[in-house]
Amino acid sequence: MKRVTIRDVAKLAGVGIATVSRVLNNKGEVSPTTRRRVLEAAKSLGYIPNSLARSLISGKTKKVGIVITTLLNPFYATVVTGIESVLASRGYTLALYNSNEDPKKEREAILTLIEQRVDGLILAPVEYESENVKYLIEHQIPFVLVARRVKESNVNFVVADDFKVGKIATEHLLEKGHRKILFLNSWKSSSAKLRLEGYKEALKEAGLSVNAKFIYSLAPNVEVKPILESVLSNRNRPTAIFCFCDSIALEVVKVLKSIGLRIPEDMAVVGCDNLDYTELLDPPLTTVDISRFEMGVKAAKILLELLDSENKNFIQHTFEPKLIIREST
Repeated sequence: MKRVTIRDVAKLAGVGIATVSRVLNNKGEVSPTTRRRVLEAAKSLGYIPNSLARSLISGKTKKVGIVITTLLNPFYATVVTGIESVLASRGYTLALYNSNEDPKKEREAILTLIEQRVDGLILAPVEYESENVKYLIEHQIPFVLVARRVKESNVNFVVADDFKVGKIATEHLLEKGHRKILFLNSWKSSSAKLRLEGYKEALKEAGLSVNAKFIYSLAPNVEVKPILESVLSNRNRPTAIFCFCDSIALEVVKVLKSIGLRIPEDMAVVGCDNLDYTELLDPPLTTVDISRFEMGVKAAKILLELLDSENKNFIQHTFEPKLIIREST
């Protein structure tokens, strides 16, 4: 992505460079209309003045920005709790934004936090090939990725081994005798990409071919019921379902019960995240634990290390997933 300059802002706003400089530095007289036009142009282009970037790097506000997909997902609620447990003890306040899996909303949140002069950011990126992460790298803003990776390798991150998540969940179902395993995946993120690779590898090692009709990438807010009804209406239907997360697995359990299928006798189900409610389901859900609270704690500690030291090395931590076997398989 081409770096935005003050000249670009001036061109979009239809004013001179000197006028843009006066507005951004809050010096000199500029009409309210012109000021508003310049600020809107700067925001739409994602322009960060050098002075603002320097204030972010110096870390003086004791405020950290967090951008996650949604707090409605219990997984991220626990991650944020882990982050807060560390940062609050060091006197930091948090500014929390939801991207709702929308790259544009993610960009808006990042720009808003930069305007608020947060010391650094913790981000669960929407996309694997993320322009927003490239933007943060380009502007040298301290940040840590949590729960998801991006294509760029020169970043700080805390994640689970998502390839292994997909592999051990699928291997468990294979060990239970299942050969037709439906994978209800998420979309776009690194977690979805790597869990799919793990799922495919487990099938390959078992000598099975991958059936594309047994793989679905679910966009946000897509209902599971129509997909399941369509898949289960076929003669060559699966006998087990691996779900990207426990939230999807919960919906799957509801649908299976509503159409009279028994779990696990008629259909085995595996989730991921080991959310608190999973052991309370009927039957209790087999899932994969990926250390969600510890993930938040580690992300916060890495960010503090970035802010407190001159260490320029990238810190990357991967948690090992653990299969939690319960009665749904």
